[in-house]
Amino acid sequence: MARNKHPEETVQKILDVSMALFLEKGYEHTTIQDIVDALGMSKGAVYHHFKSKEDIYDRISDTYYERLGWTKDLTSLPGENGLEKVRNLLRFLLTDQEKLTLDRACATISLNPKLVTLTLESSIRDAAPLLEQLIREGNADGSLHVAQPRETAEAFMILMNMWVGIFTSSKEDFQAKLTFFQDFCARQGLPIFNPQVCDAALTYYDRITAVQSLSG
Repeated sequence: MARNKHPEETVQKILDVSMALFLEKGYEHTTIQDIVDALGMSKGAVYHHFKSKEDIYDRISDTYYERLGWTKDLTSLPGENGLEKVRNLLRFLLTDQEKLTLDRACATISLNPKLVTLTLESSIRDAAPLLEQLIREGNADGSLHVAQPRETAEAFMILMNMWVGIFTSSKEDFQAKLTFFQDFCARQGLPIFNPQVCDAALTYYDRITAVQSLSG
């Protein structure tokens, strides 16, 4: 069999087709066989690059963050100080269309234990260090007063992505958790939930749940 001379193109095609299927059918209702059929490849060709459907999702998520230049250079984030940068970062992640599309595709993440684990690992491994860096910048410029930057960053990402973001049953539940989270962060010296950030969070919830209602 001829060797694939452009494996990176094959990988990107798998990611693109998988993402389209996740949006069309939902992550939980998309199988590896669906992806194989849509690609017109053998199952072995897909498994050569990815171990599982979860692995594909993880790569899609990683690719999204890699395309954002500020993940490598946080000094490029807009904002006069660390607090403003954290707020702008959070608002961006809540309003960015590409991020919303990714989240819509996997809106039923709580139904998949493996995906929940991937989200938890990514929150600690990838996202928390970025937030920690901004918190330390805020501590240095006086806009933040966080006693334990690393632990606070990790707790923030876990609560935001898991407790608030995934395990929420209704808008009232979401609003109650958001209010608690706002107070929790302020008590840690991280008062990032101003009205603009709260509005962005509520709008994000509405846009995600609207898609879930249509797909249901």
